[in-house]
Amino acid sequence: MKKPKDLLRISNVQIGFWALLAISGLVQTWYLRHRIFSDGIAYLDIAAYYVRGNWHAALNSYWSPLYSWVLAIVMVVFHPNSYWQVASLHAVNYAAYLVSLVGFEIWLGQLIIFQQRISENKGISELAMRIAGYTVFLIAGLLLIGVGYCSPDMIAMAIGFFLAYLLLKMERGDARKGVYIWFGFLLALAYLSRAAFLPVSVLYVLTAIVLLRKRRVPLVEPVAWFCGAAIIVAAPFIVALSMSKGHLTFGEAGKLNYSWEVLGAPRSTNWQGEPGNLGTPKHPSHKVLAHPATYTFASPVPGTCPLWYDPSYWYDGISPHFELIPQLRVLALNVRYFIVLFLLSPVPILCMVLAFSMGWRQWVSSMGIPAYWFLLIPCLAYIGLYVLVYLDKRYIAGSLAVIWMCMLASLVVQSEAARRWANIVVQSTAILVCIGFVGMRLTQPAKLAANDLLHGHEDEWNQQWMLAQRFRELGLKAGDRVAYIGMGMSADWARIDGVRIVAEVPVIWDRSPGLFRGIRENTNEIDTFWHATPEKRARVYRAFRDAGAIIAVADQLPKGVDTFGWRAVLPPDTPHMAWSDAQVPRQPGTAYRWLVMPREQLISDGK
Repeated sequence: MKKPKDLLRISNVQIGFWALLAISGLVQTWYLRHRIFSDGIAYLDIAAYYVRGNWHAALNSYWSPLYSWVLAIVMVVFHPNSYWQVASLHAVNYAAYLVSLVGFEIWLGQLIIFQQRISENKGISELAMRIAGYTVFLIAGLLLIGVGYCSPDMIAMAIGFFLAYLLLKMERGDARKGVYIWFGFLLALAYLSRAAFLPVSVLYVLTAIVLLRKRRVPLVEPVAWFCGAAIIVAAPFIVALSMSKGHLTFGEAGKLNYSWEVLGAPRSTNWQGEPGNLGTPKHPSHKVLAHPATYTFASPVPGTCPLWYDPSYWYDGISPHFELIPQLRVLALNVRYFIVLFLLSPVPILCMVLAFSMGWRQWVSSMGIPAYWFLLIPCLAYIGLYVLVYLDKRYIAGSLAVIWMCMLASLVVQSEAARRWANIVVQSTAILVCIGFVGMRLTQPAKLAANDLLHGHEDEWNQQWMLAQRFRELGLKAGDRVAYIGMGMSADWARIDGVRIVAEVPVIWDRSPGLFRGIRENTNEIDTFWHATPEKRARVYRAFRDAGAIIAVADQLPKGVDTFGWRAVLPPDTPHMAWSDAQVPRQPGTAYRWLVMPREQLISDGK
């Protein structure tokens, strides 16, 4: 068996894969640098309030704080202009991706040491473990999460790898005070990046206690360091949030998601009390018209789109409860989806084939998969929380990577010839998957990135910034109010211009019934608006004006209906318009109609 110091030596395989992973992440980052949607807008809004020192506005019960804190630091240090603010968000994701790679590498090295000790050098070779591991990381980081997604999931994955590394340190018996402090610190950061981690942190602590007890380590000091470090890091936010909201709270995301995904409450926005058994909204958005559904929400809630800046305010009064039949239905759907995600990596099928062809009894013995319980149980528990409510691939990417690698490490092959064959199969399969992923997912982004680099300019500009520039030319100013026909929560141009969306004919967010349970945009109310009589449309415009909106904006103008008074914001022949799928596709069709003509526009029109 190799000594630990031998595993610290850097091989050419490691250097090659590090370069491949870093470059692949960078290509994806550049390709998606201008992609932004509702979640990213909310995080950037919160970060901006932190930068301005408006802590009351920044404290939010729905969005986890760590991501916005990091974004705020980037804003203070680098001062990105409005054009590059979204790109700076993706740069943060890329930095988190690299930190994840570091955490994965450190954890993988410890895992290999543990594997060789447990299997008595009869497991998968270090080379095969590393090649498969880097492929697993590629799948988790760039397929399941992706640098282009506006979320803290990459940060959460990095934290998860470092926690797994510390558990391995405790299992080996060489943990000291620094390990215990870091363990508590990371548990708190995991909660601050994803509130769903809070209940799982208790399981992490219990797992650590069991490991320490096996090594006959006195528990008082380690537990004190765990809890002390976690409290010091997390408590200030919990106290500040609770004081801001007037009651003890660790975050409202879990309660709202359970109401949306299991109990049938309207998803994301405009809850009016339906389905009738979940309580009464304390301050709902104002439903002015039924058809087309028209809502106004000029309110004390800050943010570009107040409805999505803090959904907990608009859903205040909701009281979710357990219902068996809906829970079982959601559980069945999520379990099926988990199986699909679980099999996205080549590792599980390879492990099962190898285990059953070479002796499955060894795999389920103390030398096999049960030896990795302390890594598997916390990850499975974390996944289980999402399976109960809503499972998204990006939520569990890091946990899946840990599970996949534990499965591979747990293989024990007694025969040297069979072990040699198994290593060849694992290495070749992993390399083929890696080549296939890079070829299918990164070829076009790489070509576009190379084209920009060679010509020294961007082929596609930040389209939201282009919209913001045009709206300023039209006369919109910071503080103006806007109404939206469509998906206003994803209008980043409004954040750039500092205007507020205060009314809408909305997209309704349905969950598709298929296996993947993706979000489906229900545009029935928008279609109703465009096919409504002039009198009914006038009532919608009047409601918009009553909310203080001076302009109505639509995602796009449909064909075959009366669009008198509406104008395209950006003509189709505008240079540098996005043509690939790198940015949100609906924005080229953005159109506007004045509700109250600003003085500057009246002068320019000669009126």
